[in-house]
Amino acid sequence: MNNEKSPILGKVIIAQSFKPQPMTPNRARNIILLLSASVALMMTGYGIVMPVFARRLGEFGDGVKELGFLTVAFALAQLIGAPVWGIVADRRGRRPVILLAQISVTLSYVGYLFAPNTVLFIAVRAAAGFLTAGLFPAAMGVVGDIVPEKQRARWVGIIMGSYAVGMIFGPAIGGFLYDTWGYAAPFLLSAVVAFLALLASYFNITETHSPEMRWRAHLRARRSSTESAVKKKSLWSILPRPLYIFSTLLIIDFIGSFSFAFVEPQMIFYFYDTLLWTTVQFGVVVGAYGVMMVFGQMLLGHLSDNRGRKPIILLGLVPSLFFYIGLAVLTDYDLMILVAALAGLGNAILAPAISAYYLDITPSENSSRIIGIKESFLALGGVMGPLAVAVIAPYTTPQGIFWIASILGLSSLLLALLLREPQRSSVEAHGIQEEISIRRGLAAQASLRGIVMRAYATRASDRT
Repeated sequence: MNNEKSPILGKVIIAQSFKPQPMTPNRARNIILLLSASVALMMTGYGIVMPVFARRLGEFGDGVKELGFLTVAFALAQLIGAPVWGIVADRRGRRPVILLAQISVTLSYVGYLFAPNTVLFIAVRAAAGFLTAGLFPAAMGVVGDIVPEKQRARWVGIIMGSYAVGMIFGPAIGGFLYDTWGYAAPFLLSAVVAFLALLASYFNITETHSPEMRWRAHLRARRSSTESAVKKKSLWSILPRPLYIFSTLLIIDFIGSFSFAFVEPQMIFYFYDTLLWTTVQFGVVVGAYGVMMVFGQMLLGHLSDNRGRKPIILLGLVPSLFFYIGLAVLTDYDLMILVAALAGLGNAILAPAISAYYLDITPSENSSRIIGIKESFLALGGVMGPLAVAVIAPYTTPQGIFWIASILGLSSLLLALLLREPQRSSVEAHGIQEEISIRRGLAAQASLRGIVMRAYATRASDRT
């Protein structure tokens, strides 16, 4: 009998289970604050150039119609891009989408500067719209990844407040730069500011949707899809439930976006041509809106966490309604500043509540995708609004445009009455499934450990 030992096929190693590093509250807070700071820098650049768009088109010999096309091009590109980049953010991570958006913003300001005519100016705006459409879905995905449900509106408010930071001083600075040095100065300064925001994000923003998290979400999706071939992560299967709540939120978002896009082209030229305001005066009005939005979102964004989503949504819709009524009936500059400030405060408490509502009813692995759908509806309103005003404007006065927007604002307020407080059963069920998945993993791990130990003992006894 051959006494040689049989070859050893492998060494038995008792491995420990892998546990991902938990996200501490301090780390989560720091990530969101750093993201907010970089977004604030980027939006300051946008605030600087916003009042200059109409002036630049005027230099090309164009007016309300072309400004409407500019708005439509951006919104249509966002309509297409938001869900696409939302999917990318869920599948590939939040950080790459955020960085791409900020690179695109920086380059777009350079493109505006060198565009020789309205057609190319609009083309640059459209490209910027598509490539930056993923910024907000990715940012909201970060919140969904690392923030507990009861604190989401607060941190959504912080991020959305950073979007509004650019509206505080940006428009007034842009108007001053344009009136003093011409159109080049605002675009150059905006490009520099956007580049600084890109650097801040590159060195400070970490990935919150790690490959391990994405792989676990993929495995859960595969396990849940084995029941039917239809459930291959189709769009229908990931929509939040109940669908009528989700649909109502989308319609409210659409009406809000449509109404503002509907009045914006007429409003700007109404201020310049009828009320004879300067670019700086227009910038101050926009700045008043931005100041209240920033401080409102950062200080009051948490209201819906404590008071409920529905009451705060209703409360936030009221000032927007009065803003459109104010446009229709007011001509006094000081009163217009006051109305704009109140509208900014209303939006400051409305936007975080609606965005947090979406996150409440959506599992975290689909959060960027759903926020992308939300952004698509906002963009659709941005497309339809200028088209509608282009059709209606020849047949009515500016006040008629503003009254139509007031009626739309009232309809949005009435529609919000149909909402109810988020039923978080779907999210809780997701948490239960997560717990079941963990327990299954532990059970499988224990079984495998037992098999390995028995094999190890059997091999040791054979050798003896």
